[in-house]
Amino acid sequence: MPIIQTIEINPISFKLKKPFVTAGGTKTETHNVQITLHLADGTLGMAEASSSIAMPNESQENMIKALKSLIPELRGKLIENYRELVATSWRLQSLHPTAAAAMECAILDAYTRTLDQPLADFLGAKGTVIETDLTLSLVSPKELLKLSRDAWKKGFRRLKVKLGGTSPEEDCERMKAVQKGAPKAALVADGNQGFGLSQAVDFMHRVKRAQIPIVFLEQPFRKHDLRSMRLFRQRTHVPVFADESVLSAADAVRVFEAEAADGVNIKVAKSGLLGALDIIHIAQRFKKRLAIGCMEESKLGLAASVHLACGTGAFEWVDLDSVFLLEPNSQRGGFLMKGPKFSVKGIRSGIGM
Repeated sequence: MPIIQTIEINPISFKLKKPFVTAGGTKTETHNVQITLHLADGTLGMAEASSSIAMPNESQENMIKALKSLIPELRGKLIENYRELVATSWRLQSLHPTAAAAMECAILDAYTRTLDQPLADFLGAKGTVIETDLTLSLVSPKELLKLSRDAWKKGFRRLKVKLGGTSPEEDCERMKAVQKGAPKAALVADGNQGFGLSQAVDFMHRVKRAQIPIVFLEQPFRKHDLRSMRLFRQRTHVPVFADESVLSAADAVRVFEAEAADGVNIKVAKSGLLGALDIIHIAQRFKKRLAIGCMEESKLGLAASVHLACGTGAFEWVDLDSVFLLEPNSQRGGFLMKGPKFSVKGIRSGIGM
């Protein structure tokens, strides 16, 4: 097996088609970092670390610094020892999960290329096609009516709606607008840690009276507030999924043992690929539900998550829509796109970028 010869770390930025608004803030462009591993035999491993409103410490500058610090620790090492390389990345940069996760994705891309095996097959080979939702940002009900109509016309049958910015009444009006714009769409509401307990309960009672079915409510409260999540589950009818509360398998155990969630939204940028497999195992052990999400990755950064979703076949809800939120770019490969459906069929090795 070849060794890692060089590692390139390069800043890369993308403009968003429209300002993306959540309870945590507004974003008009994303400042990411691209990684390219060069093995001694010429094999490449590629990945991308994404910045995020939800993780303000993960700035482009901080991710570059974290990734560059890993180079001397990984250079000259055998790629077949990928587990050791991944463990080193997380041990040294656990405070910068997006950086550690991206390095892990680059390592596994390179390793599976040396095997001539698609990453999706390495991660389980359960399937080759997934269907993503489309996320609608925290805007007015009038704008959401238009956005949901447009999304339905483009073939999206699942929509995630960002909430938690104002009042329970207005958030309910947002959900009404989306339902009116796409009456047959499956809907998820995302609180982005923006609710208080009484607000969230009020919101759900309004939604129930309006007869708007919601598949689940995602992370309504601050990530450490498991008590509110548990009480909310006891007082309402809607399933709750944890997002920011769960970065690792240990977090998943803690959340599920606290009876604070019905499911978890896994993100490779939070947990890495191997960590995501561990969380899937924990969720299945606790008989909990699974979703997969993303940050603001380009197609390069999103590819590993698409391969994970296809390979494991574990996710009932797929939120891998960042490629629809960014301005088009020239990246090719990784997966085929046909509306909201992504396919890794035909990928010969790695992520196929």
